[in-house]
This record gives sequence, structure tokens and C-alpha cells, in this order.
Amino acid sequence: MIYDLPTPLAVHAIQAPQKQRTPSTQPHEAPSIIFNDSDLIGVTLPHSDPLVIELHVNRFVVERVFIDQGGTSEVMYYETFVKLDFNQSDLSPAPHPLFGFNVNPEYPLGKIILPVRVGSRTMDVEFLVVKLPSPYNIIMG
Repeated sequence: MIYDLPTPLAVHAIQAPQKQRTPSTQPHEAPSIIFNDSDLIGVTLPHSDPLVIELHVNRFVVERVFIDQGGTSEVMYYETFVKLDFNQSDLSPAPHPLFGFNVNPEYPLGKIILPVRVGSRTMDVEFLVVKLPSPYNIIMG
């Protein structure tokens, strides 16, 4: 589990009167990702295999993306950062260290915001770039 220090935020809550929602204005749930027995072919049970996917990041397909369900940060390894045709000048300062790689805090080289596409949805994601060895290209929290 990779995590960072929370950024202090000032939160002010204002209670707005509740509006009556029509079916077209009610919030909708995101579609579920469901696995069934056909996904278990070749898997020895019980298992603790990691979830590894591929993503479209900044016009490129990036394989070996590790999903860290307990993580609080998205991490891109420096080797991947370079292969995506970026350099140090593309990074913004990262305000805090990461914990969970080893016993010491790990200080990112910086951060970068990139578009990530999953299916038909694209969103901007902030990646902390670290210079460490890894079998993965990205860790998504």
C-alpha cells in the first residue's frame, strides 16, 4: 500500500435545501466491474494475484499498470515517464514524500497531470514520478 501525507484542506459545509429530483436529474451509479467463474481459468484458488491492467495515458497504451486498492496516490515510474517522451522540465514540485515502498520515505522527482482514458471515459490524473526499480509502469491508487 502506497500512501502520501494528506494535504490540509479548509472545508466549509453549507446546507442547501433539498430539491425534489426527477428521474433524469437523479445521480446515477457508475457501472460495476464484475468477474465470474470464467475469469478463474488458470487461477489456483485461493489466490492473492494482483490486478494488473493497461491504460491509455497521454496518447500511449501503458501496460503493467498495478491497481493498489489501498493506495492514496498514483505513481509513475521514471522509466515510464521517459518512455512517454517527457523530461524533468515537465514536472512540477511534489509537496510531500510517499510511504510504503520501503522503510524510508520516498521523495518523488515531481508530479505531472496527464489525461488517462479507460473505456470511453477520459480524466486528468496527477502522477507522482519516482525513480525506483519496479516490474510495473504505473501504480493506480
